[in-house]
Amino acid sequence: MAEINLRFEFSQDNDLNQVAEMLEKRIGQLQMVNEVESVPEKMKLTGVEVASAIGVTILVVRSSGELIGEIRKLITEIKKFSSDLHDLKNIFFDVGDQRVKLEDLDDEHLRRMEQG
Repeated sequence: MAEINLRFEFSQDNDLNQVAEMLEKRIGQLQMVNEVESVPEKMKLTGVEVASAIGVTILVVRSSGELIGEIRKLITEIKKFSSDLHDLKNIFFDVGDQRVKLEDLDDEHLRRMEQG
């Protein structure tokens, strides 16, 4: 199994517990996901317009050599339901010691995620 860490950042201080539950439910329904946990984080950063965030950890079931394909499927599914998240500012994936925006992920990032 591989651990994938994401961060959903919002421009408004939403009902984070409710949004976190929704994220767990939606992501947890995906076939490649073994386990998912979301943790709301209250923030108030002036100047960068981020009011709150939810950290999400996903354990992905992986067969040998198939993790990159599973991550691509995960990205596609997240993009599908991200429009339902009001005041969503950004989604980031942790890639090694970098935090990379969802739309900036490339094949090299996916390879690094596969390697752990």
